[in-house]
Amino acid sequence: MGDELVRGTMTVAYRRGSAFSYTCHACSRCCHDKVIQLNPYEVARLAQNLGISTTEFLTHYTERSGTALRRVEAGACVFLTPQGCGVHPDRPLVCRLYPLGRHVTSERGEEFRELLPHPETEGEYGVAGTVQTFLDRQEADPFIEATDQYVELLGRLVAALHGRGKADAAVMQEVQHVVDESTAKGTPEWLDMDRTVAKYCGDRRLPVPTDLRERMRVHIQAIDAGLVEQSGTHKEEAHERG
Repeated sequence: MGDELVRGTMTVAYRRGSAFSYTCHACSRCCHDKVIQLNPYEVARLAQNLGISTTEFLTHYTERSGTALRRVEAGACVFLTPQGCGVHPDRPLVCRLYPLGRHVTSERGEEFRELLPHPETEGEYGVAGTVQTFLDRQEADPFIEATDQYVELLGRLVAALHGRGKADAAVMQEVQHVVDESTAKGTPEWLDMDRTVAKYCGDRRLPVPTDLRERMRVHIQAIDAGLVEQSGTHKEEAHERG
């Protein structure tokens, strides 16, 4: 790409076809002092791994009002064990992507950039493959798809909050602020897939999906339905005031 790579300084933007490889040697140093943010799909994957509901998972294994994995002694991830990650098959996207971070903008599209590594990391960097082969080995694409769907959903939530019909670039920039503010009261309802889907299906006398991808689809559908209902209520109120 013509740019000289300075490891971890975020100076080089990778695409999926860019030369890249990384071999993890399970030193677990990257499992400390990190804020591992979660979306509802990731919460549901981890809850399923543990055999509990998303409601229980949010209560016992998260912090920041349900938006991040809880940290324990010495800043370690709650799921770090002496043998490594205790939920490795269902680890969140940020863990799968490490040591890369993913960024999507309207101007530049999807990019990947290297994160600053731990100074004593045992991971090995190289160019023996591409970013896409790295993503394939990490089974990251289903998590990326889910992340993009929930980012779009949050955009619609913010747009509705501001009374706009469509989320524009400025609205999307407000997403993180709204997420932080809306969860400050300790009620991360938008994260709790099981509770939302159960109520939505119960109200409509529909079977609750057992397949996680289908539950995610219904979860997003349920929140969108709530937006439509809320929009109709606001219009009626405005009409009455008028």
